[in-house]
Amino acid sequence: MIFAEEWPLMSFTLLSQLAIGMFIILMLIKTTVGSRDSQVSSALKGGFTWVGPLTIVALILSVFHLGDPFGAPRSIMNLASSWLSREIITAGGFFVLWLVFWFLLRQGKESNALGWLTGLVGLAAVFSMASIYASSVIPAWDNMNTYFSFFGATFAMGAVGATTALVVGLKGTSIANVLSGLKTAAYLGILAVVLPLIYLPVFTSELKGEGATSAASAQVFSESMGLVVGYGGLSLVGIGLLFYGINKGSKEGNISSGTIYLALGLVIVGQFLGRYLFYAMGIPPMIGTP
Repeated sequence: MIFAEEWPLMSFTLLSQLAIGMFIILMLIKTTVGSRDSQVSSALKGGFTWVGPLTIVALILSVFHLGDPFGAPRSIMNLASSWLSREIITAGGFFVLWLVFWFLLRQGKESNALGWLTGLVGLAAVFSMASIYASSVIPAWDNMNTYFSFFGATFAMGAVGATTALVVGLKGTSIANVLSGLKTAAYLGILAVVLPLIYLPVFTSELKGEGATSAASAQVFSESMGLVVGYGGLSLVGIGLLFYGINKGSKEGNISSGTIYLALGLVIVGQFLGRYLFYAMGIPPMIGTP
């Protein structure tokens, strides 16, 4: 349903949003915990480390989507008027700031202020990504649903990604010091999954009344109920498992890694299906089409 050249771009948006979401949730937990627990500090370092490779792969995919990778520097020349230029600057800036933060973290000299600045630049990158589509002429993208989708994916995947990193790092030891942060992550993840789903009926009803191209996109949506159910169902079940695993772990003193791994897989697959549908609905208007 989508062109082959869209796969690198779709993968870029998902991987970069996973990386940015993970970083922000890990910063939330790090700020809460501080340096009181060496085991938690070690687990957090492991989580922050994974953000880098995810971002690198995402950036490589974004460059090759341009068609001419060596022409990528030209894409940043219109910073004042182009959301694509802003996306490149903010996504690249997020990686550079992560690299500095990670280096200082390995030296034991990290700064929470730098970490939150990195997170804010990451959110600016997500906003720029969404704005590229929301400012296009494609009716299925030129609306608030794009922002709900992109920010929802960022925090939904970020919540399960960060929790998974901590579960791996803590290796079955006590989660008492990170419990508050993990519960906050779970609540953010639930909101990130539920709010875009609540907005979907509003989005589709608006599409049906905006002309032939919008109606064609709405038709794609109605004919793709398997994708819609997969996106919503897997995301809800996955984030529900995350919430269940954390709350059960609060009573038992540690979190079941199997539950969290399953939650991670379900949420990522669910968000992948949702993003696939997003691109499949991106039907451009034909000349003369009302």
